[in-house]
Amino acid sequence: MELQASIDRFASPLTGLFVSWGVPIGEATELAQDSLADAHLSLASCRGDSDDVLVFGRWLRGVARNHFRQWSRGRARRGSLAIVIPSQALEELASRVPEIDQRITQLRVEIQRLSAKHREVVIMHYLDETPVADGRSRDSRRLVRRRFRLARTIIEFQKQSREKK
Repeated sequence: MELQASIDRFASPLTGLFVSWGVPIGEATELAQDSLADAHLSLASCRGDSDDVLVFGRWLRGVARNHFRQWSRGRARRGSLAIVIPSQALEELASRVPEIDQRITQLRVEIQRLSAKHREVVIMHYLDETPVADGRSRDSRRLVRRRFRLARTIIEFQKQSREKK
């Protein structure tokens, strides 16, 4: 069965199936799309005539069931990470004014004084979740060199600001 034909025929019923299993409507639509895409990519594993609507529908339901199981396991894992905090504690936390460390303020000032290229490297370093330098690619080595130059520049700025005081 062609992808467009399977989407036209099964997208709405598949979304309804996910909703009946307890999936929120927005996530049910995504799961239905993922199931249809995976079914189309692994069409060769369908036993029987994939052009037959009944055969393809039963097989698609199995693919959808697997996607639902993966989704529910992931949701259970995310649910175990969540913590319930009483509303009084939340209000107390919200009413507190965070104390800003003087070093953080100084660091922000120094970062703003950097050139745009160096500032970009610093921001990328703090926003990136993975280590940049694995030593394999030319770009990562270039970025490491930029970081070292940046560190030297920050040290120079700090020395200049101390001398001015």
